[in-house]
Parts: sequence; C-alpha cells; structure tokens
Amino acid sequence: MVVEIPIKPRGRWEVVFKDDNAWQCGIYVPENTSLNDVKFLEKHDAPELFYLIEGSIVLVLSPDGEKVIEVPMEGGKLYIVTEWHNAYRPNGSPGTALVIERVGIKTEYIKLRG
Repeated sequence: MVVEIPIKPRGRWEVVFKDDNAWQCGIYVPENTSLNDVKFLEKHDAPELFYLIEGSIVLVLSPDGEKVIEVPMEGGKLYIVTEWHNAYRPNGSPGTALVIERVGIKTEYIKLRG
C-alpha cells in the first residue's frame, strides 16, 4: 500500500501521518519571522528530524539554554535536533519543513528572553 500525502500547510504544526505508537511526521511552518520573535525554546526527550521542504527556515539552537546558535537550513540535508530549539522564517518568507519524531514525545520549555 502507498499513502500519498499532499504538503499543504494549514498552520504552525500538523501531524500528517502516525505509525501506530512508534513515530509520526508532520508539516511545520515556524510562526516566528526573526530571531527577536523567538521567545522560548523547547527540548524533547528524543531526537527530532527536520527536513526543509521549501523556502527558508533558520533553526535556533542552544546546547545550554542560554547561548543561541542560528543554523540556516539547506535543501537536501537532514537535521537531527537533540538540544533546546525553535525556528523562524526570515522576514516572514515562505518556509516549510517535514518533521519526524517519536509518538508521545515529552517536551520541556524555557523562556529565551524577557
């Protein structure tokens, strides 16, 4: 059996396929349009895979929850994220990513700036 899923973003995050209780994939469109818009970081208890589908997305990463590193995503590369993170679409440009993660993933959040 083959399942075809059209990529039509309907918001910030939408799960488009789930494999029982093992893994799921979703379409992600960051709501932030600059680093200054990023107010929090999140971290999961398992890695996430990001793949840029189209447009421009910058991953905001922080190994310690304080120092921030910006990583512009490139087409044709997979990004495995295990640390504090968020993302933005520079200047509100189009940007869509595929994200694959474990089902039932636990998430922690920290405030990035006041």
